[in-house]
Amino acid sequence: MLGLLQNTQTVPASLNPATRDLLQCFGQMLDGLHTAMCVFDPHDRALVWNRTFFQFFPEHEGQLHEGEHYRDNLRRFYSVRLKAPELPEIDRYIDTGLARHQAQSSPYEFDHRGMRLRVSSLPLDGVGRVRLWRLASPALPAEGQGPMALPTALLDRMPDGLMVCAPDGRIQWVNESFVLMYGLRDAAAAVSAWFEAVYAMAWAGCSGPEAALCQSGRQTLRENLRFVGAPFELPLPGNRFCRVIARPADDGSVFYAHVDVSELRRQQQKLAQAERIARESAAQLARKSALLQATLEGMEQGIAMINTEGVVEFYNQHILELLDLPRELLDRRPTLAEVIRYQWAHNEFEGVSEALGADLAADAEAPSLRNYERTRPNGRILEVRSLPVGGAGMLRTYTDVTERRLHEQRIEHLASHDSLTGLLNRAKFIDCLASEVALARRTSSVFAVLYLDLDGFKPINDRHGHAVGDGVLVWVARVLGRVARESDFVARLGGDEFAVLQRGITQHDQALRLAGRLVQALSEPFLLDGLALQIGASVGVALYPEHGASPETLLVSADKAMYAAKAGQRGGGSLVPPRGPSDHPG
Repeated sequence: MLGLLQNTQTVPASLNPATRDLLQCFGQMLDGLHTAMCVFDPHDRALVWNRTFFQFFPEHEGQLHEGEHYRDNLRRFYSVRLKAPELPEIDRYIDTGLARHQAQSSPYEFDHRGMRLRVSSLPLDGVGRVRLWRLASPALPAEGQGPMALPTALLDRMPDGLMVCAPDGRIQWVNESFVLMYGLRDAAAAVSAWFEAVYAMAWAGCSGPEAALCQSGRQTLRENLRFVGAPFELPLPGNRFCRVIARPADDGSVFYAHVDVSELRRQQQKLAQAERIARESAAQLARKSALLQATLEGMEQGIAMINTEGVVEFYNQHILELLDLPRELLDRRPTLAEVIRYQWAHNEFEGVSEALGADLAADAEAPSLRNYERTRPNGRILEVRSLPVGGAGMLRTYTDVTERRLHEQRIEHLASHDSLTGLLNRAKFIDCLASEVALARRTSSVFAVLYLDLDGFKPINDRHGHAVGDGVLVWVARVLGRVARESDFVARLGGDEFAVLQRGITQHDQALRLAGRLVQALSEPFLLDGLALQIGASVGVALYPEHGASPETLLVSADKAMYAAKAGQRGGGSLVPPRGPSDHPG
């Protein structure tokens, strides 16, 4: 495949069919890895692009066409990206972008439509230049790792080792994964050498049982290098094994993929059976490229290859574990409809939404490219994605995103809750208050805001230390949570100040009664680490809409009422009079 690209000498605004098919194949694979691609000829005219390109840059949807100059592409990009004052300078931005495209040799990152994108621009011998964009967020790799680039520098980031040999058998090029797999100093150590010599270097210094493995591997290598095309396995130091897959190019050079199969050795029997089935059908074997096969076997997700007739032709071990499917079901090459019926019968889709249930039923009739998330009966969250594969059907992946979602929930909780007490923080409480104001305006309902300030907290904190003070605040949070209803919102605003959003009341006295219960509960003596302690609280009450029609005025009104309570009778509750927040003493 590398030779095919290098033999394409001139490509004006079009490509020969073989090169186009190869680039489109890579583009489809990059779609599955959420990586955008656009290839340009030597005159910076667009040649080939993939679907993810339009996901990242929807401004080009329906506008980009073959032969269009990169300058026009940049004009659409900056027309969306630039602010109004910058638009008169758009040609300067375009000139800078074009120059950067032509000279770029290192990746860089930029923000676009709320995304942080990382872009690479790399030359392609005989074709022109390719640009790749992917999300710079660290969450993306959970969707899977795989080929990140086209030959030569483009394939450097592929997780599998790649090697290209000249017609005489000498190595022309290897990628970084190959260097790591065989323990080389760098790629230059392999170039111009025979593969057998590189393999011997990987075993340098071995002894004992490892020496025997090395000899066995060298014998296997000598035998298989005579017949290019048949996959074979080689032992590597450290109890590792790699599978070597070779594909010749039209110019006599050979492309080798080196796939780490150490964890897949336990599946050799299944893989051997799959290979026997594949050999029975020349048409099936022709549709499967070595690169695609290596990608499927190396992916961390559960995967299934579904042909155009809806038959599950290939699957990996992980899909059985993720979906609790019996091996016997998939080994007999069922249709996707049969698998879905089996899952319905075993309550796999119990609790899914009505819309998703309808989609799954439709999927059983005609497999589609729908992408969705669903929760399994065991509570695990699966992300299901489908990727078309030429005319061979589609690749469906199943990824367990439970930990990712829990991590997102933990981050959201930390951002909205007080770290000491676990109550809502000030920012989240104001958000809740704003939502309640909007609801009350629509429904003409009433609610109350109670602002609490602790009495006697500072002497305890000063005398016994911050650890005891923190314990008192935690005790206060528990008391507030116990006295308030489950439907109310309780927050720590900062220091020793707390607030309660009392929802769904019909009478003003309900708020005053809650204030009284809070004052009473917080004035009770309690023990903390063997210390007998007692505090009090001053509470201010503001009602919607009588004392304010916005979150800010309500909170200020309640604060003002709290100061009135503190200035009057310590430990008492006070309902703020109907006047504006400008009367606040501060």
